[in-house]
Amino acid sequence: MQIMDAIIFKIGIFVILFVIGWFFGRNTEQRHFKTLAENEQQLTDIKIDTNKFETSELQGQLIYSNVVISHDYFKYILASIHNFFGGRLSSYESVVERARREAIVRLKQQAKTMGATEIMGLRLSTTSLGMQGGMVEVFAYGTAIYPK
Repeated sequence: MQIMDAIIFKIGIFVILFVIGWFFGRNTEQRHFKTLAENEQQLTDIKIDTNKFETSELQGQLIYSNVVISHDYFKYILASIHNFFGGRLSSYESVVERARREAIVRLKQQAKTMGATEIMGLRLSTTSLGMQGGMVEVFAYGTAIYPK
């Protein structure tokens, strides 16, 4: 009977963590997406171009930003299940999207602080961090362009 009680206790802990992870993770993610949308709207005047900066009429300066975002317990469980069967890990796609958008917003904020009107040569680099791929890092860099 003690073994059965221990199994029920462990299942109960798992379910509680699963529900807490889903609730708080979803709430945090929704708030972050809302904040990103607001920041992106405020920074629409900063243009982004992936072409290299090659003109002498304007000045340019290297700018960069770095963002690390972790998934919640709920996403970890879903990804583990999907990973077992194979296929698209859609539960992680939103984590990568949030990190990418946040890195670009930070880059635009830095450019705006410098008085720049455009970012040229935008590049993004993504890295998975953590023992089980639990975090994603996005490094964004480019050249902030502003008049001489």
